[in-house]
Amino acid sequence: MKYILFVLALAGGYYYLSQHASLESGLQYVGQHKGAAWAPRANFTIGLIYHQREDYGKAEAAFTQLLTDYPTGQFLASGLFYLEDSAEYVHDWDTAKTALDRYIEECPDGDRISLVRQRRDLLHYHHGL
Repeated sequence: MKYILFVLALAGGYYYLSQHASLESGLQYVGQHKGAAWAPRANFTIGLIYHQREDYGKAEAAFTQLLTDYPTGQFLASGLFYLEDSAEYVHDWDTAKTALDRYIEECPDGDRISLVRQRRDLLHYHHGL
C-alpha cells in the first residue's frame, strides 16, 4: 500500500510540475533539496525528459548535476550513459569521453558495458580522444 501511495504521489508531482512549472525550475528545486530521498530520481527523470525531447544541451546539464550531486548511487550507470549520449549530440567530446571512461571504471559490470566500450573506441577513433 505504501508503494502505491508513493507512486501516486510521484505521478501527481510530475503532473503538477508538467502543468505548472518548467523543467528548469524543477531542476533548481531538486538542487535546493539535494538531501531529500526523492531528489536523485527527480533529477534523473528531468534529464531523461530533456533527452527524450531532444534538448540535449539541457539534458547534459541535468545529468551533470545528477552526477555531481550524487556521484554514487542507483542512477550512476544510467546517468553516465545518458550524459555521454547527450554530450555527443552537442559535440562535447571531452564530456562524452569522461562519461564513458567513468562508466568503464566505475560500472564494469553495468548492463551497457559492451556498448559503452564500443562507443569509447569509436570516440577515440573519430576524435582522437
